[in-house]
Amino acid sequence: MKTSRFPRKFVLFSVALAAAVVVPVIARQTSVFNQLDLLVDVRHQIANAYVEEPDQDKMIHEAVRGMVESLRDPYTVYIPPDELKDFDKSIRGSFSGIGAEVDIHNNRLRIVSPLEESPAWKAGVMAGDTVLEIDGKSTLDMKITDAISRLTGVEGTPVKLKIRHESGDETELTIKRARINVATVRGLRRDGEGKWDFMLDEANHIGYIRITQFTEGTARDTRAALDSLLARGVKGLILDLRFDPGGLLESAVEISDMFLDGGKRIVSVKGRIVPEHVESSTQEGTIPPIPMVVIANEASASASEVVTGALSDNGRAQFVGTRTFGKGSVQQVVMLDDGQGALKITNAYYYLPNGRNIHRREGKETWGVDPSEGCYVPMSNDAIRKMLEIRREGDVLRKMAGDKAHETVTPVWLREKLVDPQLAAGLEAVLGKIKTGTWPKVGQTNADLLAHQSRHDNLTRQRELLAARLGEVEKELNKLDGNGSHAATAPTTAPAAGAITTQPIQEEKTEPDMDDEP
Repeated sequence: MKTSRFPRKFVLFSVALAAAVVVPVIARQTSVFNQLDLLVDVRHQIANAYVEEPDQDKMIHEAVRGMVESLRDPYTVYIPPDELKDFDKSIRGSFSGIGAEVDIHNNRLRIVSPLEESPAWKAGVMAGDTVLEIDGKSTLDMKITDAISRLTGVEGTPVKLKIRHESGDETELTIKRARINVATVRGLRRDGEGKWDFMLDEANHIGYIRITQFTEGTARDTRAALDSLLARGVKGLILDLRFDPGGLLESAVEISDMFLDGGKRIVSVKGRIVPEHVESSTQEGTIPPIPMVVIANEASASASEVVTGALSDNGRAQFVGTRTFGKGSVQQVVMLDDGQGALKITNAYYYLPNGRNIHRREGKETWGVDPSEGCYVPMSNDAIRKMLEIRREGDVLRKMAGDKAHETVTPVWLREKLVDPQLAAGLEAVLGKIKTGTWPKVGQTNADLLAHQSRHDNLTRQRELLAARLGEVEKELNKLDGNGSHAATAPTTAPAAGAITTQPIQEEKTEPDMDDEP
């Protein structure tokens, strides 16, 4: 008979340790079962004793929604069976709509960013606008899938929106739905054939590429624009990602890879149970290291933040503008058993090369990507509106009739003619780098301003929520009184510039980061 190599004391210790490990597991399971028993008991009591016959299916669905809403994550949602069709439509993009990224903010539908040249864009809808009504239906507590269903429809049909701008002004717009198919890679002016000219400053050979969204063709079109600039002897480049709501993660990685030497970290993805996955650059296809500026702002989200962070963190580009929005979470769509709907659940976050979590989380003071030191260039709401109005007019730098020469572009011209201090600062930065070999200071210092902005944003969101609720109460009181004695007290001041988000979708076992586009 063989004897154990381990002393009896050790064996007893091992058994005790095993018991110590098993007991907490059993305790946790018992606790979960007790909590589930609570739900079953409450449902039973209501079903059998409530004064009126309850809708038991609705009770279950609302209980599930309550669990999901307790996470306080607008990107984790339960989709009941009757909403799956509209949800699938919003993911695949095979529909007509107004052409805007939307989300739910403070229980209201909000415009993340209108797509350029879309019906929403042409109608004057702006990032940060709150949609109060859709065809007379209040958006208060409206589900995102219901909102998308109301905004989409047959091409050419109208939809009436009541909108509150960030200034507090309210307006009603009638927008005709259209098939959304817009170019995502643009310059600032067109040539004589109507094609985009990507050379911003002819005299100094400074290129300019604006990406409005990350789609399947964006990387290909960006490469074509870069090749055309390289053939013309480009010496510096500005990449404009402002108002870009995001899109495909794969496209963002491809574009970042064009500018980075091999082996550089672009972005990493990890979660509580999701192991870390790192996307890194390759050497193949990298363009020459010309001075480069990336411009982004508070409406730059998701994939555009990945590119901004990859280029600035790796020292490849100077980041001019304002802190990006902070949409850096990954969603997995899980179909529930027995046709009970689906769960879109956040299961991971995106992280910058420096390890910073991109996602804006409740109570956190940092998110997104911060501008380079001395490159913080904010714009007021009025300035943004004016700049976008000029951009909407079309080819703001169209060739003059009968003259093949473009107007001369300078930072002063950009500020005065286009009301665009961020683009002007970007051009100043590139020109300064080429002339002196060092990056000049073209904006404000970051630290104190960004800390102030973070606190301001958090307080503004709290105020907006309270004001919106109070406004609804006042309207109900007005209806009851019938004499208008209670004046509605909707917010009259703008929410903070950074209070903009987006809603990407990521299918299980895929990489694309897709955004809602009604």
